[in-house]
Amino acid sequence: MKQFKKKIVFISFVIIWIACTVLVVLAYYANHYLPKGEMIYTGETVCMNDDRGPCSPEAVEDLNSQNIPNWAKFFKNDTWILPLIGLIILGIFASTKIKMDKK
Repeated sequence: MKQFKKKIVFISFVIIWIACTVLVVLAYYANHYLPKGEMIYTGETVCMNDDRGPCSPEAVEDLNSQNIPNWAKFFKNDTWILPLIGLIILGIFASTKIKMDKK
C-alpha cells in the first residue's frame, strides 16, 4: 500500500510540472506568434519609480476585434499567472512529499 501511495505522489508531481510547462509554452506562443490587437489607451497615467520616474499613458490590447481562439485570449491577459502560481505551489509540496518519503 505504501508503494502505491509513493507512485501516486510521483505521478501527480510529474503531471503538475508538465501542466506548468504547458501553461508557460501556451502563453509564450499566444503572446509572440498570434496576431496583436490594437492598443487602446485607458486614460490612466502610469509612473515608474514610486511616481518619480518617467510617466506614460497606460494602454491595453483590444482582444474583442481579434479573430483568435478563446484560449489565446486567456493567455494574452495576465489571468493565466494565477493558475500557474497555484500549480507551482502544488509542485513544491509534491516534491517535498517525495523527498520526505525517500528518507
